[in-house]
Amino acid sequence: MKKLGVAIIGCGGISVAHMQGFISLATQCEVRALCDIYPKKAMNLAQRFDLQDVTITEDYHSLLGIDDIDLVSICLPPSSHCAATVDFLEAGKHVIVEKPMAPSLRECDIMIAAQKKSGKVLSVISQNRFKIAPMRIKQMLDAGDFGKVLLARVSS
Repeated sequence: MKKLGVAIIGCGGISVAHMQGFISLATQCEVRALCDIYPKKAMNLAQRFDLQDVTITEDYHSLLGIDDIDLVSICLPPSSHCAATVDFLEAGKHVIVEKPMAPSLRECDIMIAAQKKSGKVLSVISQNRFKIAPMRIKQMLDAGDFGKVLLARVSS
């Protein structure tokens, strides 16, 4: 089975969790590129995970035409999600984007339209969505167990 080639765009704090996930799936995928406007951050991430043969760049546009990158993990600030996501979808790459998907509904709609046009997968990170506690709370809300909810605050 061919391994999926992965690029991580944005090498700040959350990129470590993405890297750990990809490393845990080493039989199925391989991180082939890291991109950050501060190349030292990308180099540090590569060293931390002992990536020997990885492309490091400060401009994600240089990765758009690389054929052995199949999946891109967008770990940028939300204000940059839309442009990068659309660019990679249009380049024929699958995209995982950090939450929130985008800062506006308009940008979300643009991203969804690009996904539909490309036929590639666009997935938004929702790591807590399928944990037992949030699912149980959702069931209780749906059942009306709390009455009319006017305000809720969640900290995870």
